[in-house]
Amino acid sequence: MSVLDQLLILGNGFDLQCGLASSFKDFETPREQLINQLEIEYLSGKPAVYNAKNREKEKPAPLTLKPYSHYEPEHLERTLSDDFSNRGITVWDLILVEDKRIRTWYDVESCIKDWLLNHPDGSQHTSENQLSAVKERCVQLQQALNTRIPNKDQRNLIQDYRSDRQFYRMPIDAQVATLLYRRYHEPDSDDAWIMRAMMEELHHLEAAFSEYMKIRTRGNLEYRRRAITLLRCLIDDQLADRNNLLYADISRLDRNISLKNSIGSVRILDFNYTNPIRSISNAPALINIHGNIHGKSTIFGIDSNSVDTNATDYRELLKFTKTYRLMALGKGPKTRLVHPHVTGRPGSETDVIKFFGHSLGDPDYSYFQAIFDEVDLYGSDTRLIFYYNQNRLNEGRKEEAAQEEMFEKVSRLITTYGQTLDNKDHGRNLMHKLLLENRLRVVQAPGCMEVDKSV
Repeated sequence: MSVLDQLLILGNGFDLQCGLASSFKDFETPREQLINQLEIEYLSGKPAVYNAKNREKEKPAPLTLKPYSHYEPEHLERTLSDDFSNRGITVWDLILVEDKRIRTWYDVESCIKDWLLNHPDGSQHTSENQLSAVKERCVQLQQALNTRIPNKDQRNLIQDYRSDRQFYRMPIDAQVATLLYRRYHEPDSDDAWIMRAMMEELHHLEAAFSEYMKIRTRGNLEYRRRAITLLRCLIDDQLADRNNLLYADISRLDRNISLKNSIGSVRILDFNYTNPIRSISNAPALINIHGNIHGKSTIFGIDSNSVDTNATDYRELLKFTKTYRLMALGKGPKTRLVHPHVTGRPGSETDVIKFFGHSLGDPDYSYFQAIFDEVDLYGSDTRLIFYYNQNRLNEGRKEEAAQEEMFEKVSRLITTYGQTLDNKDHGRNLMHKLLLENRLRVVQAPGCMEVDKSV
């Protein structure tokens, strides 16, 4: 190629670096607090009177969704399920709160994967996981509610189902089953209704997150300034001739802002749901691979490689994968992300692939594998640059610790990819080859994180 070509891959660390409260923790923490608040109210018995007599006087929680259209048995009055619905709380919120107690942080996509595919102890037995426990309890509920003279166990089950005080004493799979049954079950439901309900709940969670991010970005000029500056620095960094590859002209925000690409060809693969350069003329092509807050297509999902094709619920589980959902939405890259390696044409492939702010975790591995395959990572000249930043959210942390953490992530990614190569010898020595050819670098992020105050 006659011009230097680069792909910049961004994770949530980019938005965080630019001062945006975009972590899932920022979004989910107030929702967890609301769940805990309702627990206190219902265990104390106060909501029965308050909700029945003063429903219109309730103060809505921030970022609520419209109430769900759900099935509610006629004999139930105002319930905890209603309060969850009217405040936009989903079964996935309950699952995430419980998951955080084990994992100690919020990881929505790993949580979805574990709940759908894994046994709580981490084993890969879909017949024994929490989803199967939810299905079993829903079947038991249906049998108990449809029995004219229920036995003792069935009476206890019905009593627990109808008691909001008892709800918080249930294990998480029983809580999920209770809410799903109240909201979605109908007499003629088929066997797949639970999976459809779980997906509907995920849609509600995604919509709430999208609304949260819209509020955080709307009119946030400081975030936009920082994002433009950081993009300029990343695109310009670690190149042989920095001055000739990209000229960034950032004028005041009350004028036209442009990122002018003079010689280099740049594309951005963004795993975030934001696009700070959306309205900038001549900006590099930016693709939000998982949708964006502007197009109402925000998706959470699992990696398609995680789903066993022999699983009993394979057809339903597949719908939770990112690949399936992108196809269903008609989304995905409309621009070629990388230039492929062409045999007999040295330099045909993308020259540089840079990673910033991405965890390099399993949920997105399929994307990286496809990109590495496209450029023929083993046989081409494509360079990989991974950035770490010891300053973000880690005050007092030594640079060596942040660097070592990134070394481990990169090593795991490259080693895992090497195992997919047909030539196993190539796979085993891929890391060494990249290092020997100076095509793999792990470096501190460029020192231009603060926006020029004259901008």
